[in-house]
Parts: sequence; C-alpha cells; structure tokens
Amino acid sequence: CQKVAFIVLTIPKTLGIGAQSHASAPSPSTRPVPRVSAVASIEPFVEKLEALGTAKANESVVITPTVEDRVVGVFFDDGDRVRRGQKLVKLEDREAQYMLAEARSTLVEQRKQYDRMRRLAKTNATSLSQLDEEKSLLEIAEARVASIDARLQDYTIRAPFSGILGTRQISMGAVVDTDSVITTLDDTSIIKLDFTVPEIYLSVLSTGMDVTARSPAYPDLKFNGVVAAINSRVDPETRTLMIRAQIPNPEYLLKPGMLLIVDLIKKRSQALIIPEEAVIQEKDKKFVFLITPEKTVAKREIATGRRIPGKVEVISGLNQGDPIVIQGLTRLRPGSPVNVVEIRETDFTAG
Repeated sequence: CQKVAFIVLTIPKTLGIGAQSHASAPSPSTRPVPRVSAVASIEPFVEKLEALGTAKANESVVITPTVEDRVVGVFFDDGDRVRRGQKLVKLEDREAQYMLAEARSTLVEQRKQYDRMRRLAKTNATSLSQLDEEKSLLEIAEARVASIDARLQDYTIRAPFSGILGTRQISMGAVVDTDSVITTLDDTSIIKLDFTVPEIYLSVLSTGMDVTARSPAYPDLKFNGVVAAINSRVDPETRTLMIRAQIPNPEYLLKPGMLLIVDLIKKRSQALIIPEEAVIQEKDKKFVFLITPEKTVAKREIATGRRIPGKVEVISGLNQGDPIVIQGLTRLRPGSPVNVVEIRETDFTAG
C-alpha cells in the first residue's frame, strides 16, 4: 500500500499585527484552529462489484450402495479425511463369491473343451462350425466371470475421490439397498462460489478475473480466488448472469452452503486519488482548497471521476503531490494563511 502525508495546519483567526497582539495572550476565541490536509497521489484504483454467493464443494457426493445386502464392515468415523479408493464399507458377498467360483470352474472346463476342438480341427477330425460353437461358449464363460467379478467389487464401497466424510448413517449388521445413505463426501480443498451479476456488466466479465470473498464467520479474513466460468445464458426473468469462481481452501475454513460476500474486481488502473471529504460541492461544480507555496489556501475547481467509499478520482484541476485541506473546510476562505505544525503519515490504499 502507498503512504499519503496528512498535515495538521493552523489558521489564525485575526490577521492584524501590532504591539497589542504581543502584549497579551490570545483569548480562546482567537486561538488557531487545527486543519488537516492530504496530498493528491497517483495510486492503484480498483473498481469492484459486490454480490452474494453460495459456497459449494469442488466435488460432492452422497455415498450409497449399488447392491442390496448386509453390512459386515465399517472402516470410517464421522468427519474422517479419506483418500481416493480408500475402503469405507464392506457388504456380505459370500453368495457372489460362490457364483464367481462356479463361473471360473465353468470357464476352465470350457477352455479345455475349446482347446480339444481346436486340435481336432487341425486334423479335420471335427468341423469348423463345431469349433466356432465352442469358441462362442468360451467367450460366454469369460464374460460371465468378468460380470460376476465386476459385481463383486460393488460389495466393497470405496471413496470415489479424496475429501472429508460427513456423519455415518449405517451400522454393522444393517441391511442396506440402493436407497440407503451411508454418508456424504466433500472435496473442499477448492470451493466453488456461485453468484449472479446484472447483465449490464457482461462486457467486462471474463474468466480469470480476481474475486475476493468475505464471510461473517471470519470477519477479519479475506478469501481470494478467480472467475472459473461464466454461464452461457442470461436469466430472462432477473436479467442476471451466473458466475462461478474458484477459491483455494487449504485450511478448510470454508464449508459448502456458506453465504459469502463477493467482491468482483472489474478493473485495476492508476488514478489521481484524494479523500472524498476534501471535495466541496457547489451546485454543479466541485472545488478543493489547495495549499499554495506561500502557505495560503486557494480555492481550486476540479473534475471528479470514479468513486469508491471514502475516495474519489480527480480527472482535472490537481496534480500529483498537490496538498489539499480535508477537514475544517466550512471556516476557510481563499487567501487564508496557514502554518504546518505537524505532519502525520498513515496508510491510504485505494480500493
């Protein structure tokens, strides 16, 4: 961030000079009144668009069985962090194991039968049609083994991706089916943030734009991300466009479903910035009190541009480094002398 000097000024109430003024101390009504000024400076100017968004997990799934049977093993606890492929639940699979053993035995016999027919076909002891028939039976036996083996995998339920599990919804010995919920799994290492913006901003939207999100749960934290996708359609009822941002979540502070305040950074540029409180509005014109090299104040007309809370862009009328008064403007008059008695510095970051 940039530094801007804040200058405390004093303006005498009386301009007369004489022996009487030195003869007695000034009364409270004639004591100098402090004034504060700032220096117009070129600083980054960030235009933002504020919206409300809902946090979503990068990947999210409700884990359910694909077969019906009894639970014989549970290998996770509530809220566990799991890796892709990690075993979560085991269902009773003895019947499927028996079917697989039977199918493999049939496959072995059918392979032997096909090999015999192939040897006979080489000596013309059997017809090619019989060989083709045995080959078809062999392929059917191989397919049956593969089918039962694939079905057997369904009796072991594994994590489809790495993430955090929800609460466990089943117990040992329970009979589950395809409608039973075992648990939930969320990958929250990256948060997808969906929000809408008015269609009038369509021309300035693009993927890769910076976004900043804030949550009432963490008032002192900001979460930075980028625009990942822009919906291809505008809602004809609300005339808004859905935007999806991605926000890294390495500490897993953000949770799916949270309401976030989104600042979409529309544009970054350099601008001549002054505090908004320095501007005097008179009808359709704007003025500031400029401190001259002679330590007096001059009323200077300016043209302003973009605004952000507490700050305004100056298009014309001031130059970089010009000192201007920002407090006590109502009692100032052009030509009033001022004295710098203190200079303070503070952070003054545009945007």
